[in-house]
Amino acid sequence: MRNVLSVFLTLLALLALCVPARADMLWEPYGNIFYDKHFGSCDYIGRDYYANGAEGFVTLWDAPGGSVVEAQYENGTRLCVYWQYKDWGCITVFMEKGKHIDGWVPMKDLYLVYDHISFEEEYGDQFRPYNGWFLDYDGQEGDELWMWETPLDGEPRDSTTMSANSLDVLSYNDISQVYTDVRGRDWGFVAYMFPYRNFWIPLDDPANAEAGADAIPEAEELIAAGELIAPQTPKLPAASYTPYFLVGGVAVVTAGLIFWFYGKGRKKRA
Repeated sequence: MRNVLSVFLTLLALLALCVPARADMLWEPYGNIFYDKHFGSCDYIGRDYYANGAEGFVTLWDAPGGSVVEAQYENGTRLCVYWQYKDWGCITVFMEKGKHIDGWVPMKDLYLVYDHISFEEEYGDQFRPYNGWFLDYDGQEGDELWMWETPLDGEPRDSTTMSANSLDVLSYNDISQVYTDVRGRDWGFVAYMFPYRNFWIPLDDPANAEAGADAIPEAEELIAAGELIAPQTPKLPAASYTPYFLVGGVAVVTAGLIFWFYGKGRKKRA
């Protein structure tokens, strides 16, 4: 009986491995000492912002009100705030070979990029529930599916090649809201289609890469319009020099003491 139970539990574990994982992983800046100590007081944001510091750039610090500079970026640079602690945002910038930079910046030095949340706040009263009219879409496997941050954007956010699975998902499950633009075209909002989240598709022609309205200004246009402060070459803040001054001061004092003791000993020998 014990052997039968062991076999049953083993088979159950193997079946569990076959179930596709749908859980999303929220990025966390592990290794950032401040975040590790205060993660319980941090709120997840996950939205993009433009750098918009008063000096023409923003500085990423090791902690809110910290003294170590992690990186600096000119105004207009697009940055993602993953977490917020009070009025400070934690930004992660991903680089090549899996490396990344984490740093904290005051939220007042950032300008929110218009996104699907902004779009819902402005046009949500025009949304209506999806009633299944995408069920008769005659798309084929291999067609391109273009995903848009909002119907107002000029260019798609991403794309993927349609598969039987993605067609089924779009047809039956994930389209939740519908919006009709000024040209009379219907758009559907998809909250989740593995591995993509929160995007709009043109229901009449999901393979159309030019369906957007090109109504959302880019950083250059916002700078020209005075919405963003003009970018300047970053300068290292005076506070960040303090550790170097302290180290240098210790080195000078140490050298002076060594010289004094060495000179005193030499005089005695003489």
